[in-house]
Amino acid sequence: MCRLLGVVSRDPIALDRAVAEEIEPFTAQSEIHRDGWGVSWFDDEDVPAERDTSGERGAPLADPRRPQIRRHLDVARESAAYREAVAAARGPMMLVHLRRASPGLPLRIANTHPFREGETVFAHNGQVDLTDPLRDSILARGGRTPEGTTDSELFFSLITLHQRETDLATAVQRAAAELTDLCLQHGLRVPEALNCLVMTPDEMVAYQQHDPTQAARHQKADMYALRYRIDADRVIVASTGIPQTGHLEVGERQALVIARSDLSVAVRPALEEPGW
Repeated sequence: MCRLLGVVSRDPIALDRAVAEEIEPFTAQSEIHRDGWGVSWFDDEDVPAERDTSGERGAPLADPRRPQIRRHLDVARESAAYREAVAAARGPMMLVHLRRASPGLPLRIANTHPFREGETVFAHNGQVDLTDPLRDSILARGGRTPEGTTDSELFFSLITLHQRETDLATAVQRAAAELTDLCLQHGLRVPEALNCLVMTPDEMVAYQQHDPTQAARHQKADMYALRYRIDADRVIVASTGIPQTGHLEVGERQALVIARSDLSVAVRPALEEPGW
């Protein structure tokens, strides 16, 4: 289980201002979700590129279509690097991930969310019963090659595969449907959860899917709920554990699409036919 937080703002804004009420209670959850963290954002066109430290006039500007990503293996609430990343993040689209690693998966940067492929950034909250035959079946499909060993990157690999042929939200839904079907084909349980946030320079997609029958006895019923709120100048979507007054919940197997251009929000219904 992990924690997800995403925000799309009407105008570029610092992350700690965009989610001023939410960032501290969200960060506090790293007491449990303590296996690393990641922060990603798309820069404003007028912000100097982070890689430039010369201070010279005429320094190159940031590329607003190339995501910035900072990741670390320490506990977010205890991490100076995390605070620096939150302070540095500024843009119209930003997300934060707190990791609680699935059993047996090592703690290494290559396994730390979010992951990137070109202009697409992905972060996952959930778990899949991963076997070598299942991994081989997914990789044989020809999507993105994982850098690490997580089930999350295999889900992302299927998303990038379907993204070649359709829009991002549909790609996420088709990838989730295919992964669920592949699990069953290999005699495994359906995924415990495939909740995720995926963003490009143009939109953010939030997807919710989980199997409540796999919930641990001590687990809260809403642990895998993804909730969102539409405000005048921002749309926020996040896992539970932070103040969520006035939030709506993303439906099971639905995809919430937030457009960067006008902050419009659309809910894609669950797929009737997987179509992959």
